[in-house]
Amino acid sequence: MVTGRHNKVIELLAQGQTVFSCGTIPNGNYDDIMALSRSAYDMIVLETEHVGFDVPTLRHSLLYLLNRQRIAEKGTLQPDVVPLVRIPPYTRETNGWVIKLTLDAGPYGLVLPHCDSVEGAAAAVRAARYPQVPGVADFAPEGERGWATSVAPHYWGVSPQEYYDAADVWPLDPDGNLLLMGIVENVRGIANLPDILRQVKGIGAIWAGSGDLSVSMGLRGNASHPDVEAAVLKILAICKDHGVPCATAVSPNADVATRVEQGFRIIMIPPARSLDTLTRGRQAVGRTD
Repeated sequence: MVTGRHNKVIELLAQGQTVFSCGTIPNGNYDDIMALSRSAYDMIVLETEHVGFDVPTLRHSLLYLLNRQRIAEKGTLQPDVVPLVRIPPYTRETNGWVIKLTLDAGPYGLVLPHCDSVEGAAAAVRAARYPQVPGVADFAPEGERGWATSVAPHYWGVSPQEYYDAADVWPLDPDGNLLLMGIVENVRGIANLPDILRQVKGIGAIWAGSGDLSVSMGLRGNASHPDVEAAVLKILAICKDHGVPCATAVSPNADVATRVEQGFRIIMIPPARSLDTLTRGRQAVGRTD
C-alpha cells in the first residue's frame, strides 16, 4: 500500500524539505540507473531531450529503477528514488503526444525544456491531465490526456481507477502525484516567468537552467559568469514570490549549503558513482532519512 502520497518528491516539497535529485541520466543507461536505485537520492531525471526518445527503452529504464528490497523494507509502493523524465520538445512546441506517451510509461512527472510562455506551460498541463469531471474546483485547465490503462497503473502498483485519481498534476490538484518542472533557460522565460507562475497553477517547480541561459545571454555556455548567476538568482526570487520551489544544478565540488541557504528547494547533482556531493547536501539540511 501507499502511506501518504505516491510521489515522495511532492511529499517532501509540501513539507518544506529540500529535495536532492540526480540528473540527468541518459535513457537506457541501465547500469547507472540500477546503481542509483540503491542511493539516497530523492529523485532521478531520465534524459530524453538530448538522447534518443524511445518509449520501450524508457519503460526498461523505469523498471531498472525499481528496488524490491526498498519496497519491502518500507512497506509501501512509494518509490524511494522518484523518476521524472526530461522530454525532447520545447514547451512552446506543445507536442502533447510526447507528454502522453511518456506519462503512459509510468514516471511520476516531467521536466519541460525551455518553459518560456504561458501558452506553452498551460498546454503542457492540459496534456498531462486526464479530463476532469465538470464542476470540480480544479477543472481548469481541462485535461486532454488519453485514457490508456495498461503500463502506468501497473508500474505504480495500482488499479486504473486508482491511477486516474492519483495521477493529476500538483499543486493544481493538492492531492496530485505528478510533478511538472519547467526549465527556465532563456531570457524570454525569465521575462514571462511571473505570468507563467501566476496563471498556470499546474507547474509545480522551476529549474533555473544556467547552461542554455548563458547561451541565450550571449555568453556561449559560460554558466559560471556573474551575469548568469544574477539571472539564476532572479529566477529564484520570482519563484519565492509565487511560492513555487526552485531547482538548480550544482557541480561536484559546489558549496551545496550555500545553494540551500539561498532558498533553492531542489538540488540537481551530476550523476556519479561517488556520492560525496549528495552526502554533503543532505548533511547541510539535516536529512538523515
